[in-house]
Amino acid sequence: MSNENMKNYIGIILAAGRGNRMKEITENIPKALVEVNKRPLLDYMIEFVKEIGINDIIVVGGYHFEQVKKKVGEIDGNVKVIFDKDFGIHNLISFDKALRLIENKNILVCNADYIFKDTTAKAVAENLGDIAVYCSYDLSGDDEDVMKVKVDGDGNLVEMSKKPTDFEAIYTGIWFFAEKYIPELKRVAAEILADKGREASVEMLFPAFMEKGCKIKVIDIGKADWFEFDTPEELEKARQALEK
Repeated sequence: MSNENMKNYIGIILAAGRGNRMKEITENIPKALVEVNKRPLLDYMIEFVKEIGINDIIVVGGYHFEQVKKKVGEIDGNVKVIFDKDFGIHNLISFDKALRLIENKNILVCNADYIFKDTTAKAVAENLGDIAVYCSYDLSGDDEDVMKVKVDGDGNLVEMSKKPTDFEAIYTGIWFFAEKYIPELKRVAAEILADKGREASVEMLFPAFMEKGCKIKVIDIGKADWFEFDTPEELEKARQALEK
């Protein structure tokens, strides 16, 4: 899409967490600012969202917020940064902070602790419509920690969790809601937060919309060759791979 066509799109990057499994690496910095090849993860993700064609971006920070705010300003002073004082294990609270600022926009949501390739940005950019989650049907990246996705015969989401043993795809943490769903999205997020509180995750939004009869498309982004950062071992693996 052209930049003119993307004016009604906004990207939300969730970057509030510490990353407890990163151990001492994140004692004094949030996970989103951990560096790979002298660039913080957040820098990679802002660039990724721009590669999709979206320049209107909100970053939600929490842990060591002032560091996040300062770094985002250095990366791109036009990116808005907001504070989630209630950040914790799960991230629906962070998303809700950004969602409250949005009225008539299509929204793309990403986690800050990934590095994706240009081919993933292209696959996402070509499939921004209605409600969608972006996944890989390449199961070589499967492990016990990834979100597994069951898909029906029409390519719609059936289930997403870490539990299924029978599944077709792996979730990237990227998802999209078209503008027309924003009022209902706000209501559903508020209902889940009222029920689950700090235990509420953004993935809980999907079954809630499916229960309302909405179809959620599972978009194939191609090979499962992204980097996700939950442990020091994953960080080191990515550093070595990207140096090559």
